[in-house]
Amino acid sequence: MSNQPEPIGLAQAIDSIRTELAQAERDGAGSDWRFTVEQVSVEFSVQFHRAADGGAGLRLGVVEARVGGAVSHDSVHRVQVDLKPAPTQGGLDHMVGR
Repeated sequence: MSNQPEPIGLAQAIDSIRTELAQAERDGAGSDWRFTVEQVSVEFSVQFHRAADGGAGLRLGVVEARVGGAVSHDSVHRVQVDLKPAPTQGGLDHMVGR
C-alpha cells in the first residue's frame, strides 16, 4: 500500500459540491442575507505524463490513470468546469446563506 490518498473522481468531487451547496441552502433558510446561485465554477488540475517507453498517463484533480513505465515529462493544465444549477421543482432559483 502506498501513502497516497485514495483517488477522487470527477463525479465524487461534483457530489461533494452538491452536498455543500445543499447545506448552505439549509443553513441560510432563516437569514436576511441570501444569495442566488447563478453559476458554480470548479477548477481542476490536469496533469499529463509522457514515459520514455511511449506509455502515457492522465491525472485529473487527484484521479490518476497510467499506462506504461517511468515518467520522463509532465505537463500540467488547469481545466474549469462551469455548472449552472437547475431551478427547484417549484421553478425558483436556489438560495444560499453562507
